[in-house]
Amino acid sequence: MKKSIVLFTLLLSSIFSFGQRNEFNLIQLDSTWGQEVLRFPARNMNYKGVGEVRFPPKGWIQPEHKNFWSYIYAWDINVNREILEKELALDLVKYFNSLNNVDMDNRKNKRYTSATVTKTNIKKSTTYFKGKVKIFDRFATNKRITLNVKIESHHCKKKKRTVLLFKFSPKDFNLKTWEMLEKVKLLSDVCD
Repeated sequence: MKKSIVLFTLLLSSIFSFGQRNEFNLIQLDSTWGQEVLRFPARNMNYKGVGEVRFPPKGWIQPEHKNFWSYIYAWDINVNREILEKELALDLVKYFNSLNNVDMDNRKNKRYTSATVTKTNIKKSTTYFKGKVKIFDRFATNKRITLNVKIESHHCKKKKRTVLLFKFSPKDFNLKTWEMLEKVKLLSDVCD
């Protein structure tokens, strides 16, 4: 009898687990990519929602590697409108300043981030952007570096939310690292 109850409980929990998408699984990637998850609000960020960061299997923190500082970040946040370039640039400043423990009011700090973002395209409910983010790398080099960024902003009207997909790399957009990053997609059901 005990075995039947345990088996039934396991079966029920597996049906529940596989039948629903985990809120932290936003990005369509295999388990060889490192993963970190977080909840919003975060430091300096007033959004409510979740975030998923994914790092390539090799090289993220190695300055000599082609994947150095190249990674993917997705946010599923409580924004029911189009997000504009200025807001995205400010969000990037807030995110990287938070990562480096920099106060948003201290623009003289050598670790203070700057960002520019430009809209490049719109397809249905998705807006595409490109930009540059000048950050302080406190993890590997202790120097300022410039990251190129591509952003997809998916306005999920049914959910009354926005899902953002950020792709970062210091490499130029025409290099092989970006071929790898461009293959990464959100899960097809993130707006469902």
